Parts: sequence; C-alpha cells; structure tokens
Amino acid sequence: MSLVSCTAPLLLASVMALPFADIAGAQALYTEPLLLAEPVEVEGEVRNLDTVVLLTGMAKIESDLQLGLLFLTDGMVSAEGSHFSRPRAETLPGIKDALNKAGVADLEPVLKALEAGGDSVAVEAAYKDAVGAIIMARSVLQPTAQDRLRSIVAQVRLVAGKINPAGPTELESYQEAWAMLLVARGEIDLLGRDADPVVANAAQRIGLIVDEIILSMPDPNATGSVAFDPGLIQQTIMQMAVLAG
Repeated sequence: MSLVSCTAPLLLASVMALPFADIAGAQALYTEPLLLAEPVEVEGEVRNLDTVVLLTGMAKIESDLQLGLLFLTDGMVSAEGSHFSRPRAETLPGIKDALNKAGVADLEPVLKALEAGGDSVAVEAAYKDAVGAIIMARSVLQPTAQDRLRSIVAQVRLVAGKINPAGPTELESYQEAWAMLLVARGEIDLLGRDADPVVANAAQRIGLIVDEIILSMPDPNATGSVAFDPGLIQQTIMQMAVLAG
C-alpha cells in the first residue's frame, strides 16, 4: 500500500489535531548547515539562536519522526537505521542549548523513549509524546505569525535543497524532502486559521502552492532514486517569501 495514499494522511491529520499555540522570533533560515551548526559561546553564554532557526529545527525533527513512524507502519527498513534516532544525532545538538535557554523543556527524554521502541502501542504513545513536546516547545517560544510564515519558507527551502536538480534524487534525500514538506503543510494549515485575516489569507495562498507541489511528487515508497524536477519548488519559494513578508 502506498505511503501517500494511506499512512501519510492519517499521520498528518493526527498531528494537526494536536493543540497548538502562537509562536515568536526573527529571520528565516535558508540553509541546512546553519540549522545544524553548533551553538556559539559568547563571553561564557550560549548565543541566542534565531527563533525561526529553532522553529525550523523542530520541524526537521518532526519530519524525521514522521518518517520513522511511516517506515515502521509500512514494514520498510532504512539503510541508515531508524529515522527515530536522527533527531538526537543530527538536529537536536545544534539547537538544544538555545531551546533550554528559551525555557523549553528538554526534548531528549521523549526522543530517547521513542528510540527505545517496543510494541506498536508503546511506539505510538512515545510518538505522540514526542510530537506533543515539539508543539509545546513551539508554544513556549511565542513567535509572531510572520516568524511562523518565515519558518515555513525556510522549511520549503530545505526541501528544495534535498532534491537533485540535475537528475534523479537519491531515495533517502527524496523521502526526507517529502516528509519535511508534509510538516510544513501542517503548519500552513494552522496559520490559515489565524485570527488576523492578512496572515490567514497569506497562509491559505501558500497552502495552495504547497498542495500543488505535494500532488506532483512521486510516492516516497520507492525502491530506488526518484525522478522529480524541483523547478516547481524553486519557482514558488520567492512567491512564498513575498507572502511571508
């Protein structure tokens, strides 16, 4: 059974049904190396990472968790190991200190619990706890609606960076891009319900753009490299950036 046709809509619906609050920050992140950079110490204190960087980092963590659950549900095996282990290995180290300094509860315990695995009931419970912790972290950061929009633009830039413009994209990178776009789409949908009509309208227009991209993407449940032209993503990034202010 296709990941897109069955599992993904259920996952996306469950994530979007969780409580969510407004979030706050600064400039958009455009490149993955910045997102995963080590915290910088200035006069003995960890430099405050830009809030949009933190939001984008948590979106990357959430997309890895979604992939982990999708792989588990569909009985697929990643050559690189479970995606559940990636957040602590790849993304959390670069943002952990800044999140803690901002008053966000440590995400490491819930991520460890998910990595520990177990039966389907245990994994599902651990997954919900981890996603709930990410949503709570976003709430604690309290960015503006514009910062949330900027983070969405940054996430789509990261998606574009995963796709090979010169030929087929390696499967793992394609699956990561697909999951990241789903996470961004969920955030767009929530912003589309914002009390500010300007924000809601911008989010709804961005949502239509992202929907077009998602519908054009091949099923990620493939066995080899995926042919997908990133031109549509690249063409719409500037349009999204304008809408995000």
